[in-house]
Amino acid sequence: MACATIHLAIAKKYWNNHRALNYEEFIAGTLYPDAVDDKDKSHYTNPNRGEDNVSHVRGKVNLYSFLKEHKCLSDFELGWFFHLITDYLFFEECFTTDYLLKNSYEQFCKDLYFAYEHLNLYLSEKYNIVEEDYKSYPSEFYPGVPYKESLLSKEMIDEFINRVADISLEGYIQKILKVKENIKP
Repeated sequence: MACATIHLAIAKKYWNNHRALNYEEFIAGTLYPDAVDDKDKSHYTNPNRGEDNVSHVRGKVNLYSFLKEHKCLSDFELGWFFHLITDYLFFEECFTTDYLLKNSYEQFCKDLYFAYEHLNLYLSEKYNIVEEDYKSYPSEFYPGVPYKESLLSKEMIDEFINRVADISLEGYIQKILKVKENIKP
């Protein structure tokens, strides 16, 4: 799953173009799925997602299951759904199948958390993410350390943030409801 700073960068960028949303509720919803104890439940994780890294990480989120349960989305739920979209696309677009198959889950997690640690400070500065943004879930705040090259380059993450923040949620929701499964926007 994407780290909290990636989620916040995308959510803040999206909110800048959709200011009718309640900022605090939307941001709280964006952080919620990773702040709870049962992350499988909050992410609508497929129970039989496989043993290899590809099926394991790409089965982490079920967008259609969320939408079946949440018919009319509050600003909090929209933030929550936006979190799920980000995680789904993060695993689909930021890691090659080749990388996922060649590495153990343990190595993948080690590489991923090294990248998060070295992106947090960069992302916080670039996207104006401050500790106050974490006020609903302060345990999710981590300031980070100076950037180092890693599995996730800052250029790739900036591109990802821009792409996801520009998604038309209304249109994307209708597309998911029509096909009744995860699908790219």
